[in-house]
Amino acid sequence: MLVGIEWPVLVERAAPGELLRFRSDMAARVWSNDDGARFATQVGIPHSKGLFRILDGLADRNPSSPDTAFAKDLDSRPVDTPFGRLQPLGMLFQAVVFVHLGDGTIWVSDPDAEIEYEVIHGDVSSLSYLVYKFEVERPGSGERPDPNDWADIEEIVREGMERWDPLPFKSGFWTSFLDSYPML
Repeated sequence: MLVGIEWPVLVERAAPGELLRFRSDMAARVWSNDDGARFATQVGIPHSKGLFRILDGLADRNPSSPDTAFAKDLDSRPVDTPFGRLQPLGMLFQAVVFVHLGDGTIWVSDPDAEIEYEVIHGDVSSLSYLVYKFEVERPGSGERPDPNDWADIEEIVREGMERWDPLPFKSGFWTSFLDSYPML
């Protein structure tokens, strides 16, 4: 796994139902290495108020997860692309998120982007960490951040992420997301 934080601590502190985990049979089929499959089933990806929504048919359902945590209208079958075979995982912001069945990289297909498929993370731990970072750095409901505060938040998120995986902020997807982040 690319991101080496103390994942058991994050799992312990997460709100019930916040971490969206994959069924073990699905994870074993999708992630060719044991680390990826283990991460997807034991840690998962934070829901983060809807930033990530897991494909309903792939989820290890937790009754505490909000109903909005599940993407129900997506096809769960792998897709053949010019980049290889991609397995849909769910929705990320407004895009479909995939895992590459060969190397475990994370891809998106964003309807608003010029590129049909774009690699955005080196592995599932990187995706999970960035979704988590956006949630914990988001200003609280009573705060009124100014543009300098948003710039500081962006810098904190970038620095924390680039330490583990350089791919996310080389992609147009996360750059576009940061442009809309203050509006969320």
